[in-house]
Amino acid sequence: MKSMTGHGRGDAVVKGVRAVVECFSVNRKQSEVTVAAPRDLAWMEPRLREEVLKRVARGKVQVSLVVERAPAAAAVLIDPRRAADFLREARALQKKLGLTGEVRLETVLSAPGVLRAREETGPDTWPLVKRALDGALEAMLAMRAREGAHLKKELLGAVARMEKLVKRIRVLAPRVPKRQRESMLRRLESARLPLDILDPRLATEIAIFAERCDITEELERLESHFAQSRQNLAADGPVGRTLEFLAQEMGREWNTAGSKANDAEISRLVVDAKAELDRLREQLANIE
Repeated sequence: MKSMTGHGRGDAVVKGVRAVVECFSVNRKQSEVTVAAPRDLAWMEPRLREEVLKRVARGKVQVSLVVERAPAAAAVLIDPRRAADFLREARALQKKLGLTGEVRLETVLSAPGVLRAREETGPDTWPLVKRALDGALEAMLAMRAREGAHLKKELLGAVARMEKLVKRIRVLAPRVPKRQRESMLRRLESARLPLDILDPRLATEIAIFAERCDITEELERLESHFAQSRQNLAADGPVGRTLEFLAQEMGREWNTAGSKANDAEISRLVVDAKAELDRLREQLANIE
């Protein structure tokens, strides 16, 4: 299980050319990859996205790419247009000022923009970038795994605490019909109604109440959701969406149990359980 938060950096160097890639990942319900690269490397963006999506199932990943070259690794280009423009302007100025002599070649070559380094970013550059990207992804995924291990402990703790609350509620639930029977008898006695405790009408009312406040099925479904959550937390692949669905179902069962129980102590325990569920949901927002 992995978190969606992480960072990694990778670099690779071949023949004086160095590629540096950084990957940042944050929470996002779906998978999304954005790439920041120089204009001459823009053709690599689809490949970079594809490689990231192979290894990241959920979250937003930002990829930055820089390719650096040592001076010896860069070819030199002459811009003929800039050279011609400079020479024309220089001769015009020379004529205007009445100066003699020729504009030397070294003077033209030293003009700004006439000489520039040509950075080769053709298909041969991709293997170098791919190596740097692999290193960045490995580091980012390792960080996501470490964070995921920490979140796993938190999530298992929340599930365990809810399991304990279910056990306490199971002990309390059978007393609810009994208390209702005693309450009805007290009301009958205070009203001085001649109704025998064995009267079938009284038994029917108590049976109807017992059926309405029975939360056995809700508790059983909660325990099933807890077991499924543990199984998913032990899995290696992406489990965030499945766990979010289970948390949603837990919320429904807790709400139903709280409304049906008709018991103050059980209601307090349900409130505690829903607080644990809220904490669990907050942590699930970080799970891939």
